[in-house]
Amino acid sequence: MKMFKLAMVIAPKMAKFEAVVKEPLENSIRLLHEIGYDGVELSIIDPNEIDIQHVKSLIRNYGMEIPALSTGLNYLHHGLSLSSPDRGVREKAISRLKEIIDFASIFNAGVIIGLMRGRTERGITHKEAYRLMIESLNEVCSYAELKSVKIFFEPLNRYETDLINTIDEGLELIYTLNKNNLFLLLDTFHMNIEEAVIEESIAKARNKIGHFHIADSNRLAPGMGHINFKDILNTLKEVGYKGYLSAEIIIKPNFEKSAKVTYSTLKKIMEEIK
Repeated sequence: MKMFKLAMVIAPKMAKFEAVVKEPLENSIRLLHEIGYDGVELSIIDPNEIDIQHVKSLIRNYGMEIPALSTGLNYLHHGLSLSSPDRGVREKAISRLKEIIDFASIFNAGVIIGLMRGRTERGITHKEAYRLMIESLNEVCSYAELKSVKIFFEPLNRYETDLINTIDEGLELIYTLNKNNLFLLLDTFHMNIEEAVIEESIAKARNKIGHFHIADSNRLAPGMGHINFKDILNTLKEVGYKGYLSAEIIIKPNFEKSAKVTYSTLKKIMEEIK
């Protein structure tokens, strides 16, 4: 039995985001299953356009799980933001997240809020954008609580947003909202930019870690950059993390190679630190 379960992020082919798999869902699940992965993280836009029974069938047939649903494509494709100064945009963002929460409840998956928190837009102060984000997120978490769905909030690097970049800021957000179903999603790519010592930040987050994205320093597969994953996985073990390591990586040179390098790198480390 592996110390941590492994997954990769799969998105629709038209996704405007490079750090995801863009292969047909069944092909992706089949290959990941053959390599030894335990689950798939789905990056989705409109859950109403997804054939739920087909997804159920694939997951069941290949013995896989869906640990989380990524939502950032809704920001990249449609500009849906929880901190937008436009009330209509915020309401659409909240509505879409509620639909995704309904979908997540079927698969016992968490819902990720990364890019959908938005950023400070022209004509609004950072303080006001933060307030609007908190207000919107509170409604989203309350709805998710009714559905027994966890929300995973992801600190993102400064080049993608100015709202919550570090683990400290993420923890402050969690304590401010005080929701039992709100956790942090930690991502090694973002932490490599924002955190002085990644392992110390992981230790600080401890029982507030709900999900974990893994990518190397260059956002390629683990083992293709310079991040010390042995120390990171060892720290996750020490703080008692029991969730998934989900690879959100740039797919180079191709899907199969990226998936195999990720799996072999992490599996070897897990065997070393048992």
